[in-house]
Amino acid sequence: MLRFGEFTDPAAERSYRLHAMEQEVRTLRRNLFGLMVFYLMPLALDFLYFPKDTVYGLFLPLRAVVYAAIAGIILIPSRESTYRPRQLLVLLLLGYIWAMATLVAVKVERPDAALTVSFFIMIVVLMNYLFLPTRWVWMVAWGITASVAYVGVVMPLADAPARQIATATVMQALANLFGGFTAYQLSTLRRTEYHRMVQLDTERHRLAEANGELQKRETIIAEQRDRLAAQVRELEEAQRRLLETQASLVQAEKMASLGQLVAGVAHELNTPMGIAVTAATHMQDSMAELDQALSTGKLTRSQLRDYQETLRESSRLVTANLTRAAGLVQSFKQVAVDQASAERRPFELGPYVEEVLQSLAPRLKRERHKLVVDCPAGLVLDSYPGALSQVLTNLLINALTHAYEPGQAGRIGITAAYAGADGVELRFSDDGRGIPAENQGKVFDPFFTTARGQGGSGLGLHIVYNLVTQTLRGTIRLESAPGSGTTFILTLPRRVDTAPAQPVLHRPG
Repeated sequence: MLRFGEFTDPAAERSYRLHAMEQEVRTLRRNLFGLMVFYLMPLALDFLYFPKDTVYGLFLPLRAVVYAAIAGIILIPSRESTYRPRQLLVLLLLGYIWAMATLVAVKVERPDAALTVSFFIMIVVLMNYLFLPTRWVWMVAWGITASVAYVGVVMPLADAPARQIATATVMQALANLFGGFTAYQLSTLRRTEYHRMVQLDTERHRLAEANGELQKRETIIAEQRDRLAAQVRELEEAQRRLLETQASLVQAEKMASLGQLVAGVAHELNTPMGIAVTAATHMQDSMAELDQALSTGKLTRSQLRDYQETLRESSRLVTANLTRAAGLVQSFKQVAVDQASAERRPFELGPYVEEVLQSLAPRLKRERHKLVVDCPAGLVLDSYPGALSQVLTNLLINALTHAYEPGQAGRIGITAAYAGADGVELRFSDDGRGIPAENQGKVFDPFFTTARGQGGSGLGLHIVYNLVTQTLRGTIRLESAPGSGTTFILTLPRRVDTAPAQPVLHRPG
């Protein structure tokens, strides 16, 4: 960061000097005014050491140059283009003052003149360290050069005694040590303060930008919240026109996917209901034709058989599609978790799984699959057995429906194990065809099914997801690969301390 009292980065050093320029110029002008006052002392000594003619004819004009130079430097405007020239002029001015002092030391023939001038040189060296705070290396170089040149060259030329030279050497060394150390400390301190100020300004600017960005995001969130509120109001208005089952699903949904689910419900119900209405209408038309034929006495036996067949087929269509609609309504009720399995109680997991499988025995007898259950003895849950029963049932039906080709024999496993101090991991796996990668992210979504033509509603795994996450307070994830089977991994707490939450209509993420 800093080396020899200056920034190692040229850009940072230049930025600091421009920042300190105004203050440096003001300080320099004050010091130059002080120098003008101080410089009256050598002018007074001129009258002590030299005849008046020499003073007026030689030294006074030379001293006047100093005052003129000081005035010129003071009047230089404070601009970046004048920054370096001003510093060079200051060094030239100090060099001129030093030269004037050495002239006095050489010309005066008094034995104490060289030592007296050494005091003056020492003061000039100290003042030098105050003039250019941003160029402390220049000041050190000038101060050492001035002291060495005076002690090593001028004083011997002035025939100063060795004792005076030794005294002057100590004086000059102390002046440079004190002045150089002070200048270095000030230079380092000011640059450090400037660096901290820049960091604070940068941080303040960053915080201001972050605050502005936060305000923008808050505005966007507020706008989105208003739009979402408006959409919710619109959906609630449409909600009153849906069937009671649709209304329970809509009321449970608070998210943006509500519209898609309502559309799916309407579509799923519309197909069987539309077929039933069409068949019923056809039955009415056929009955009207039959009544007319009876009233006119023109009904033949063959026509009667045709009417009977038409009514029989229409009745079958009405019954089949109303049954289909009733099944959909029951599935929708399951999505809302409107079941009688909301009671929580302690139960042992292994025997309970066996009971669930026993209840499905009529369905399983028609299959050739092997079921394997592996559950530690004594593993007790304090949870909702009805919800767990429905989860296992739906997973098993899903495997029987989708995992295997017709007539294929497979292996379905249910394993349980302790998970940490308070949990249990339940794995439901099959060795069937697996789930394609492009479908794995959608299997828990409502109405997603690959067997709609075989009567699938796409709600089975969505119900499983809701029951696991909302009622059983656990998590469920999927591991599958085409040709390698499928495993559903349920992580459940052994004790559920809170009441079941409202079901969600769309899986998060």
